[in-house]
Amino acid sequence: MREIIIMNDKKFRVSSNKLITSVLSLMAGFVGGLCLANGLIGIDNNSVLCVMIAVSVAAVAAVLCLIFVKEYYLQIFEDGFELVKGKKVTRYPFSAFAGSNVTRHYMNGIYYGTSREISITQASGKPMKINANNLSKNKFAELVTYLGQTRFTKSHDMEASAEYFKTGHEFIIPNDRIIKANKNKMMVRTGITIAVFVIFLGMMGYYMATHEDSAGFITALIFAGIGGAVLLFTEAIPSIIAYRKIRTLPGRIYVDEYSLAIGEKTLSAGSILNIMLVPASYEILTRDLIVITKSNEKLKYNFGKKEQENKRTYADYENLCNTIELWCIVNKINFMQILG
Repeated sequence: MREIIIMNDKKFRVSSNKLITSVLSLMAGFVGGLCLANGLIGIDNNSVLCVMIAVSVAAVAAVLCLIFVKEYYLQIFEDGFELVKGKKVTRYPFSAFAGSNVTRHYMNGIYYGTSREISITQASGKPMKINANNLSKNKFAELVTYLGQTRFTKSHDMEASAEYFKTGHEFIIPNDRIIKANKNKMMVRTGITIAVFVIFLGMMGYYMATHEDSAGFITALIFAGIGGAVLLFTEAIPSIIAYRKIRTLPGRIYVDEYSLAIGEKTLSAGSILNIMLVPASYEILTRDLIVITKSNEKLKYNFGKKEQENKRTYADYENLCNTIELWCIVNKINFMQILG
């Protein structure tokens, strides 16, 4: 999540290359040293000596990595940030921050990890990507918060922003159409999944009754079972979850100088503690809007997931995000981007 806060000097270790490289070098050095020792003196007759050589090579490799591999640090200041790699320090203005990226990784539909990146535009104009996997989700969001808070900070920008909300801004959301589109998607994918399982169960019944054991039949039976399972976890269940979430989609959002109306609910700026939004550019998360009031009431609304045709999401979501973020800045409300 990304929150609007006042910048203070702060340091983030965005990479753990030293530790990872040292561990890998330790393992590779041991295997390489063992192979080298076996080739030189033979492991069968000199096993203890070979192991000692392997351990020595591994230790040297690990120590060299600890000495020469440098970590990336980002040091935040009031007027910019520094990228620190060993003794090399490069200063950047906040305008050099070119965005962040979060990617969830799946193998055969099974989640196995998330990678995080920071993008910086160098003085030459060339982009540079920094692996930030060492940071937790919250720390990454905090870092992006500091790096990204360069808009609407000058007094004339704030005055213009406040003036912008003196006339209200309304967002009409075709929620009935969007909810119906998500429902249709859920019904189609669930129906296909059920059909595949019905075929699988029918084939199982036929097999139990006739003991059919031809290679073609058994292959078809296996494929039907596997296909049904894959469809269940990659199509049916996600579409059901998406439909359950999208049912909270409001039909109207109205923002004026001191209040925010979502559907039938109207909140004053003074009653809101936090507002959280998934950025419009993020494809890995569904578009959630979360409002937390000072009375600890939590209101959550879902706008679907980013897609090319915008049939199952709100097409003007990006404009909505920008408006709500600016409104939070003007009214000094904590605003966070949910980054995943």
